[in-house]
Amino acid sequence: MANPTFDGSMPVTPVGYFTYTVEDDQWFWSDGIYDLHGYEPRSVEPSTELLLRHKHPDDRARAYEVLETVVQDGRPFSCYHRLIDAKERVRSVLSVGRGVRGDRGTVEQVLGFFVDLTAVRRDETNREVEEALLRIAEHRSTIEQAKGIVMLATGCDPDRAFEVLREASTNGNVKLRHVAHGLVEAVGEGLAAEEATRAMVLDLMHDRSGEDPR
Repeated sequence: MANPTFDGSMPVTPVGYFTYTVEDDQWFWSDGIYDLHGYEPRSVEPSTELLLRHKHPDDRARAYEVLETVVQDGRPFSCYHRLIDAKERVRSVLSVGRGVRGDRGTVEQVLGFFVDLTAVRRDETNREVEEALLRIAEHRSTIEQAKGIVMLATGCDPDRAFEVLREASTNGNVKLRHVAHGLVEAVGEGLAAEEATRAMVLDLMHDRSGEDPR
């Protein structure tokens, strides 16, 4: 199955292409994607976990939400974000792609490419980037609050707290930002962090199974 073609409308050409197979949670990276992340081609096994690990902490949740959305609806997407490569260099990138539906009508693959905008952004003013970050600040702030609640409830570190929220999002088929908003609202209504975290997991299990696990 062919990757999306580059039509020349971007400021620079793509550095590499990717294919994500949804059912197996498997990734294929072209050599340019490895290089973008600071690796020699095929020196590491590409995975969702590895991809998210290299996202800038401030952009990780949003990048994952974009992946969530395309897996659900298959629509074309573009996502400007930052990543930190294996050599600790921050890169500004644009990921572009679309979902491919199978015979059952569900999205079976996500095809796309990355464009490295680091040099372009370095030569431009940061105004547009700052405005874009301001638009997502509310969601990011809520997710950070939710991470703090999970950390308080379980004693885990920030990375594990994000994984707990991501697992709840995946298992309950609920967007990550909605999971975070629900948890923060529950604590705001007077529930303790431990109680709110447990309620979040139980509610998502109930939504998924149709039965009350309590």
